Amino acid sequence: MKRSFGWWLPFLKSLALHSLLFTVLLLRWQGVPTPRPVSPQEPPEIIEAVAVDERQVQEELRRIEEKEQARQAYQEKLKRQRLAEERRLQEIRRKRQLEKKRLQALAEKRHKKAQEEARRLAELKKRQQEEKERLAKLERQRREAERKRQEEAKRRKAAEEKRRREEAARKAEAARKKALEEKRRAEARRKAEAEAKRQAVLARQKEVDRQVVRVIGKIRQQVEGRWIRPPSYRTGLSCTIRVRVIPGGEVVDARVIRSSGNAAFDRSAAVAVRKASPLPIPADPDVAARFREFSFVFKPEG
Repeated sequence: MKRSFGWWLPFLKSLALHSLLFTVLLLRWQGVPTPRPVSPQEPPEIIEAVAVDERQVQEELRRIEEKEQARQAYQEKLKRQRLAEERRLQEIRRKRQLEKKRLQALAEKRHKKAQEEARRLAELKKRQQEEKERLAKLERQRREAERKRQEEAKRRKAAEEKRRREEAARKAEAARKKALEEKRRAEARRKAEAEAKRQAVLARQKEVDRQVVRVIGKIRQQVEGRWIRPPSYRTGLSCTIRVRVIPGGEVVDARVIRSSGNAAFDRSAAVAVRKASPLPIPADPDVAARFREFSFVFKPEG
């Protein structure tokens, strides 16, 4: 703050000094009588200048400077107080703004919560209304079904009563025809059941035969995979092997029942069957029964 007054302080001192001189001269001038016109014969009156006391001037300047410094100190104090008050007001405004934001956020949160609650209640009311309508619809359907059931029961009862009346009227004839019809139907059912059983047996037999053929092919491939060609083998040789297995396909016996004429080839075929154990016997009991003991022709290609 002192720096801001430094440039005009000399000017103020000079102004105060000139003001003091002006005041002293003015006072002197007021105490001096108005000069008379000077005649040519009279000599002019000499006015003596009044000397200004330098000590008084310095004292006045010091007093003015002290007042200026006091004024500056007071202005500095006012400025500090004003700045402190501005900071206090700014802090109050900041706190008020934060509180306002907090209240706004709280109000928005409450409003949002109220909207969500309203939506939840509306959804709940909607689901309750839908459930009420669904139950009402089910009740209408139940009543309609009950009505139809009662009507159907009445219709059946009336038809049953009519049938009984008609049956009573022709009881003897109906009983005879019924006995004949029952006999004919029983015979027809018996024949139909017998035919169905026969067809089922034939179909099952065909299915078992097809599976047996497939299994024989798999066994032949598996045996050929284990077969080691003997040196004396020549293309076209074949032999029939009788094989006996236990559940699970394990080979317990394999012997040649029709020789190829080549003993080495026959032995290699039997060995190949034993090495191929266990054989791929299916779990179907009807098919597996066909492979407890079976024969197949071993004729390798090439």
